[in-house]
Amino acid sequence: MAGLLCLLGLAINCVIMGPLALNAAYEGQNDFRQFYVGAKLAVSGNLYNFDRVLEAQREALGASNARMLPGRLPFYYAALAPLARLPYHLALAVWDGSTVLATALFVWLSPKTKRAPLAGACCWSLPLMFSTAIGQDVGFVLLILAFTLRTLASRRTLLAGLILSLCLIKFHLFLLLPLLFLGKREWRLASGFLLGSAALSLLSFVAGWDWPRAYVALNLRAISEDSRLMPTLHSLTAHLPARDAVELVLAVAVIGLVWRVVRRADFEVALGATLLGGLLLTRHAYMQDCGMLVGSLVTLFQRPGNVVVHNCALVLLLPMPYVLFFTQGGAPTAALFLLLLAAMAWSGAKNGSPLVFEPGR
Repeated sequence: MAGLLCLLGLAINCVIMGPLALNAAYEGQNDFRQFYVGAKLAVSGNLYNFDRVLEAQREALGASNARMLPGRLPFYYAALAPLARLPYHLALAVWDGSTVLATALFVWLSPKTKRAPLAGACCWSLPLMFSTAIGQDVGFVLLILAFTLRTLASRRTLLAGLILSLCLIKFHLFLLLPLLFLGKREWRLASGFLLGSAALSLLSFVAGWDWPRAYVALNLRAISEDSRLMPTLHSLTAHLPARDAVELVLAVAVIGLVWRVVRRADFEVALGATLLGGLLLTRHAYMQDCGMLVGSLVTLFQRPGNVVVHNCALVLLLPMPYVLFFTQGGAPTAALFLLLLAAMAWSGAKNGSPLVFEPGR
């Protein structure tokens, strides 16, 4: 039955994405192109040179695309450099296989009681399947988070922090990690994270000594003002009067809600709150990035507690909210994220007791 449910979820997501999207994924007309070109330019000194990027795209892919620019830090492209030595379609096959394997390892590294629900959730997750189809790397983020939690469980906190620093591959989604370190007083975890981040930053200088300036310049050039497809506060407030002021107020509220959860819940739930908050605060996130919440949503669904938390987690594990991206944009999903975060912070507040997420409760 579990296997049939997984297959059903995969089939439904394939139908939602449609044959055109799946064919584009098969042909490699997706985001993997920027990883491939970035890997080719990683140590050339021209990784963030706009004209050189377009030239490299024409050389490697036969056409250039000014919207498909390297947006990640140099250390990541340096790590992907071996892929750039392969023909494009072979590199794409290796990439897709690696992201699927990373997702499978994410499930396998989780506690046995969560493996079956997580496997089902991954198959039903439209953002996660969409990430694979468009050549994105959310599967790697899930694997990093799973390794971090597994290492923490074995009380190797410094090593867990080093592993967690690999989340710099999508650093803009982890803006609130400092709240997790401070709220949980995880100083060794924070030390490991800072050491790993420093090492990765130093490694990034393989792209040249002036890469930070070039990185900022290129990505400012690539920023789109259209936030409709983003599940963020910026999207949620886009059509409101005084939208900048409202977004600022909501951002402060999100930080406060995350801090409350971090101080009162166990580590795994607190991590989920920081991920939710980071998604809401960033100015650059799309539907596929919601896939990194799969583990946290399964945790929230499995724990007894607030009925709003339970039901929001269930809804966000299903494809329905993400289908709205194609018609309504990311605002409805952002509203659900905000509701879930508020319910997590409010849970247990009525009588001043700790959150019901505490282990053993």
